[in-house]
Amino acid sequence: MKDSKKWKSRLLSSSIPLEYEVAKILSDLDFSVSFDYSYFRKEGERRKEFSTDIKGYFLFPIDSEDKIDASLTLLTECKYRDESKKWVFLPDINKPDFSTFTLGNTIKSLAEFSLKKIDNDLIYEFEEKLDFALKGVEINITSGEVFDKDIRHGISQLKYALPYLIKRDIEANIWGHLVDTNPPYIISILVTNAELYILDDDFSISKIREVDNIEQLAKKVPYLVYNSEIGPDFTEHHKEIFKGFTLNFEEKENLSQFENFQKKHKHKEYNIYESPVNKCWELENSHYSTLKEFYSQHFICSFEYYPKLVNEIIELLSRMTK
Repeated sequence: MKDSKKWKSRLLSSSIPLEYEVAKILSDLDFSVSFDYSYFRKEGERRKEFSTDIKGYFLFPIDSEDKIDASLTLLTECKYRDESKKWVFLPDINKPDFSTFTLGNTIKSLAEFSLKKIDNDLIYEFEEKLDFALKGVEINITSGEVFDKDIRHGISQLKYALPYLIKRDIEANIWGHLVDTNPPYIISILVTNAELYILDDDFSISKIREVDNIEQLAKKVPYLVYNSEIGPDFTEHHKEIFKGFTLNFEEKENLSQFENFQKKHKHKEYNIYESPVNKCWELENSHYSTLKEFYSQHFICSFEYYPKLVNEIIELLSRMTK
């Protein structure tokens, strides 16, 4: 009796091979890599353990064992899809002044919790060149099925894990030795082997009826920034994690030092600064604007271009830490 070949397709669809290849890419780039980063999330009245596929941790500067200038935590969720499936996204249709996207919210910086001044303009310039998408669906070109469950699930896994990492990095700098505090960065990426497309601005019902293939409706992109709305369930999740977050912070010398440093380096033109004290209170109280800042924007990347995206991010953050 011959072995069934179904095990191959089922092994691939488990995303385990994709996870391994992603992890190898990060390891080759000198990330410390771990699988299944676990966190708690409420399901009804019970707390249930969930996980994201891969957590990579990187220290700057590159090629230095003697000093640390910054850190990057990169969460990656992996979705292997059949070759007949494509991911298609709606473009941002808002006028610039009303866009739901904010430059600087995809690469999440906690530099205000350090004694280093970074150039946020470099992040803004990088993100300004990215494609932004509001909603996505998966299209099976062979069967004709269209649904969005796996995209939404992957983004949800990343979003619900992020508060734990943000809280960890802030507390590490507030409670640690002042000389060891450095700017932490956090990034979330949903990676898939499926091709990614963003629909054209003139996409319409009538145009769908006229065309023969998806390429006539959309442009193929290597990666994009996806907007995920902040709902009541996530807000409650966040409140639970940051409950009592600022307790005894007033007594911590590090936080006062961070505040004074940021105040000293106000924006010359606008006379404002990022207040770490205010940020702690906003996180504890789960202000909508703060939740939107940290949790509404995520990368979605085609696996083919994952090394390119990660390398670009490393190069960008390396320039910022010099």
